[in-house]
Amino acid sequence: MKRFFSFLLVSLVLLVLLVPQSKATSERAYQDYLYQFDLYRQKFSDFTITKNEYEKFNSLSSQTTALTNTSAMLAQRDQLLRAYLLLLNEKLNEDRGLIDTQKVTYRALTGNEISFLDQHSTLVQSIGSLDDAGDVSRSLESHYAILGASMRQVIIGVSLGQLALLARQYDTALADAKALLTTNRGAFGPQKQATVDRWILQISNTRSLYQQKIDSINTKNAQLKGSSIETLDDLFGELKRDLGQAKQYLMEGNRFIGELIEALRYQN
Repeated sequence: MKRFFSFLLVSLVLLVLLVPQSKATSERAYQDYLYQFDLYRQKFSDFTITKNEYEKFNSLSSQTTALTNTSAMLAQRDQLLRAYLLLLNEKLNEDRGLIDTQKVTYRALTGNEISFLDQHSTLVQSIGSLDDAGDVSRSLESHYAILGASMRQVIIGVSLGQLALLARQYDTALADAKALLTTNRGAFGPQKQATVDRWILQISNTRSLYQQKIDSINTKNAQLKGSSIETLDDLFGELKRDLGQAKQYLMEGNRFIGELIEALRYQN
């Protein structure tokens, strides 16, 4: 039975690094996640002590305590992961940038994983030995790559929704600038008209670069998968860098729009 502990992967899941910024409607889910995380750390600590005592004494008493604390830790691990998925659901609920079909896709990802964890929790409740605990633990660990991919896809989706709001503001500001130019075009000299037209083209091109980057992110995110958490983290890091570049396009374009509007205020 001791060999059970050599197979059981019980490292703390570093999901806290992935939590999106909490806002009003997701605050309760965020606080519950933190609470479940604290509980997991405590049960993980209890498990570690149990593991050491069992390996040292190999007694019936230490074996019984090991089984109790191991089952409690595994149950709390499921609860922690479930709380994180519910937090992501709340982030989707408060999102105003994603279209409905995108939200449906991301909610399906979290829903599937919540269902998996609910089924796994039932297995945890049926554990009768340390060997059972090893089998039940591995049934979740073998699913980590799928679970991790789903979580990261939703996180990227929420970030895409935030950028979509900024893009709409960008489009509105550009449309207003074009309307202002149309209204006042006759007051500008040929040289200034040529300059303004060139600026608008550059602003439009920047918007196109943003859209190309967003389309690429959407494609990569939809195909996100990996054989390990490490691989997923590498792909996730690449997507985050792409998001940063897309945001940079919007920031640069907005700065150009501000400069354009300032120029349109003056005839010369």
